[in-house]
Amino acid sequence: MTPTRKREGKDEGVISSNTKEKAQAAKSYIEMRYSKIKEDEEVKRAGWEELKHKMNELALSNTEQRMVKSQVLKKEAEISRKKRRRVTVFDYEPIEIIGRGAFGEVRVVRQKSSGEIFALKKMSKAEMLKKNQINHVRAERNVLVLAKNEWIIDLKVSFQDEKYLYLVMEFLAGGDLMTMLIKRDIIPESEARFYIAETILAVESVHKLNYIHRDLKPDNILIDNRGHIKLSDFGLCKQTDINFESPYSNLTKFEEESKYKQQLNKKTEFKRSRKLAYSTVGTPDYIAPEVFARKGYDESVDWWSVGVIFYEMVVGYPPFFADDPSLTCQKILHWKKTFVIPKEANLSKEASDLIKKLVSEPGSRLGNRGAEEIKRHPFFAGVDWERIRSMNAPWVPVLACEWDATNFDKFEEIEPFCLGDSEKGRSRKKDKNFPAYTYTKEDEVDFLQMAIKELVDVKKSVNK
Repeated sequence: MTPTRKREGKDEGVISSNTKEKAQAAKSYIEMRYSKIKEDEEVKRAGWEELKHKMNELALSNTEQRMVKSQVLKKEAEISRKKRRRVTVFDYEPIEIIGRGAFGEVRVVRQKSSGEIFALKKMSKAEMLKKNQINHVRAERNVLVLAKNEWIIDLKVSFQDEKYLYLVMEFLAGGDLMTMLIKRDIIPESEARFYIAETILAVESVHKLNYIHRDLKPDNILIDNRGHIKLSDFGLCKQTDINFESPYSNLTKFEEESKYKQQLNKKTEFKRSRKLAYSTVGTPDYIAPEVFARKGYDESVDWWSVGVIFYEMVVGYPPFFADDPSLTCQKILHWKKTFVIPKEANLSKEASDLIKKLVSEPGSRLGNRGAEEIKRHPFFAGVDWERIRSMNAPWVPVLACEWDATNFDKFEEIEPFCLGDSEKGRSRKKDKNFPAYTYTKEDEVDFLQMAIKELVDVKKSVNK
C-alpha cells in the first residue's frame, strides 16, 4: 500500500499551542472590549439621565442646560482626541533607574507635557519572546487595568514600540519591603502586624479579581509616600489553576534527593540581598510547596507566601534559605522536616501560631476559606481593617522632592533610555505577539463626575 504523501509544512488539522494562545488572547480582547464598550454606553446613558435630573433639581433654564451639555460634549471630544494620540517613550524624561530585571528596567520619569512624576517599566520584546513570557506580560497588564483599588499600584498608561513594552505607573517613593528589611534586619511584631495586615488586604483584592499573584515577596510590596503598602509586579499572576512547572526542575529526582540529603544539615550563613531577584524566575524562598510539586493549586499559595514574608520580618531571615536555589526548593518540598521557628526569636504565642497556620498543608492552611479567617486570628486583635489605610504608618519616608529615589537601590546606566528621534519611537505596524497592549487611564474618565463638574462650573459663571 502506497503511503499518502503529506503536504509539506504544518498539518492542516493540527493547531499549535502558540496559535491557540493567540486565539485565546484575541477572544479575551474582543470580549473585554465589547464588555467595556457596552459598560461605557450604559454608564454614559445613566450619566445623562442623572445630569438631567440634577439640572431639573437646580431649576436650570433651557439656556443653562444647553450650556452644560455643550461643555460636556466639548470635554468628551478633548478626551477622544487624547485617546487617538499615540503615546511614546519620548513623552517622558528619564530621571533615575530604580530597578532592573530579566526583561528590562524601571525608571523614575517626568512626563514632559504635565511635569508629573511616574515610574516607567520598560521590557524587551525579544527577551520575552525568547523566554516564552508573552502570557506573563499580558497577565500583568490585564491585572493592572482591572484593578481599581488602593492596594494595587496604579497603572496610568501602557504602550509599545518595535523593541519594547512600557508600563507607566504611579511612583511610590518609599521603596519596597526588602529595602526596609535590608536596613532594619528585624521588624518588631507591633510594626510587622501593620505591614502584614495591609498585605493581607492587598492579596485579598487580587483574589477578588479572580487572580493568584504567585510571586509575593518583599521586593513586590511597595511603600507609598505615606508609608502604606501596595502590591506590584504581576508578571506571574494566573487567572485559573494550572500545573506550574518548577523552574528548578532541571535535576533528576535522584540528583535532587542526593543533593538535598548532602546539604540539609549544612550550616549556611544568611545575608539578605537581592542577588536572585533579577533572574528570570527570581528567588524561590516564598513559593508554596504545591507549586514546586507540579500539582494543581489554588489562591491559598499566596497565603503561604504571606506566612513566609511574616516569618522573615520577625525572625530576620526566610525559613527555607540556602545558597543554592535548588536546595531552597528541596527544603520547601520537605518543609515538614525543615520548617522551624527558632526559640531565640522570642516570638509571641500569637505570632508563632499565625506563621504555623499559614506555612502549612493546603487543606488546613489559614485563608483557604478566604481572607476573613486570617483577619480573625488573635494576632490581629485590635486591627481596624476598615480604616487601616487612613491611619498613621509605623514609618513614613522623608523625601527631599517628588522624585526622590533614595529608598531604592542604585543602578548603573547600561543603555540609553531611548534611541533615535521621536518618530522612530512610534510603532507603525501592529505587533501580532502583543495585541491590544495599549491602554490610557483617561479612557476611563467618570462621565457623571465630569458632567456634574461642568454643571457646577456653568452655574457659577451664570451666578456671576
